[in-house]
Amino acid sequence: MRGYCYGCNESSTSGGFFWFWIDASQVRGERVLGKTGCRLVTGLSVQGYEAMIMENRRLAIWILPGKGGDIVQFLYKPKDVDFTWSTVWGLRAGSLERNFTEQYEGGWQEVFPNGGTSVTYRGAELGQHDEVARLPWHWKVLEESVDCVQVKLSVDLIKTPFRLEKVLTLRADSGLRMEETALNLSAEDQYAMWGQHLAFGSPLLTPECRIDTKARTVLVVDGASELRRYRPGRYEWPWVDGVEGQRHDLRVVPGRDGTRDIVYLTDFPDGHGGYRLIHPGHGLELAVSWDASVLTHCWYWQEFGAPGYPWYGRHYNIGLEPFRGYPTHGLLEAIDNQTALRLAGGAQETLVMDIEVHDQDKVAR
Repeated sequence: MRGYCYGCNESSTSGGFFWFWIDASQVRGERVLGKTGCRLVTGLSVQGYEAMIMENRRLAIWILPGKGGDIVQFLYKPKDVDFTWSTVWGLRAGSLERNFTEQYEGGWQEVFPNGGTSVTYRGAELGQHDEVARLPWHWKVLEESVDCVQVKLSVDLIKTPFRLEKVLTLRADSGLRMEETALNLSAEDQYAMWGQHLAFGSPLLTPECRIDTKARTVLVVDGASELRRYRPGRYEWPWVDGVEGQRHDLRVVPGRDGTRDIVYLTDFPDGHGGYRLIHPGHGLELAVSWDASVLTHCWYWQEFGAPGYPWYGRHYNIGLEPFRGYPTHGLLEAIDNQTALRLAGGAQETLVMDIEVHDQDKVAR
C-alpha cells in the first residue's frame, strides 16, 4: 500500500510529493478490504482533512472528502506514475480559510457554481471557483468487494441552493467512473458554472507530451493574461495564432517560457467530450471522456513559469478542465453568453465521466 507525506515537496516522478511505504494495517481508523483486487481504505487524515483511498490492481486514487472531495493522487501502479501534480506548497493545513489560489494544492477539484473571477450572484458573494471546493463532503460506501469499490460523496452548498451528489466507481481492471448529479433545492430557477479542475505538471509533464482531443473549435478571449501566448479569436483545432504572429499547434506542450494563458475547447462531435494526455517516454496515455451535452467546454490552462503572484515562476503545468460555461470571468458572464447551466426549481442534471490509463507497453505485448 502506498502513502502520502503531504508538506514534503521533494522531486519524484509522482508529481512533487515525497513518497513513503506504509503498512496499511497500521493506519489508524482505516477500513481495508483485502490485499488483492479492489480495496478501500477510510478513516485517514491528511493535514487535518479526512481522506480515503480507492484501489484496484492498476490504480491507487487518494480522495479528500474533508476538502472539497479533491483527488490528490491518480497513480498507475505498474509503472509507479502519478498523473496528478502538486503546487509548490502542496496541501496546507487549514487552507479552507484561504482563497482558492492560496489553498490550491494541485490535483483535481470540483468547481461549482462559480468558475473563475469572484462575482456577486443574487446577493451571494462567490469567490474564485467558489464554493464546493471549499466545503467538506459527506460520504458513504455503496459497495466494497474484490471486484468493485463504490463510494458516494455529497454536499449541500451554503451560499447557493444546490446539492451535489457523486458516485465514484472503481472495478477490478477498469479506470475511474464518476456519475454526478447537481440538484437545485429551491423553487427558483438557478444558474451555475460546473467544472472538473484537472491539472498536470512537472516532473510528469514535459515538452515531450502531446494532447489529442475530440474538440473541433478553440476559443481565445480577451483578458486572460498580460503574459499570454495566443491572439484572441475563434480557431479550428489544433492551430491558433500567437501574439507575435506565429502559429501554434496546441497538440504540442510548450517548454517553460514565462507565459500564462487559457483557451477554451468546444464543439465536441455527437456530444462526446474527451481528450488524451500522451506521454511517449512512459508509454502512457491518460484518457478523459465525458458527456459534452452537460460540460460543453474544456478549459485549457497553461502555466509555463510565468513570473509574479501567485507562483513567481515556479510552476510548469497545464489544466485540461471539462466545464459548463466559459470564460474564466465568473458566473455572470457565463449567464450573459448563455453557456452557464440553468436548472429550474427542483430540477437536476447528471454528468458521467470516465478516466482511464492506457499502457502502450502492455498493448505492444
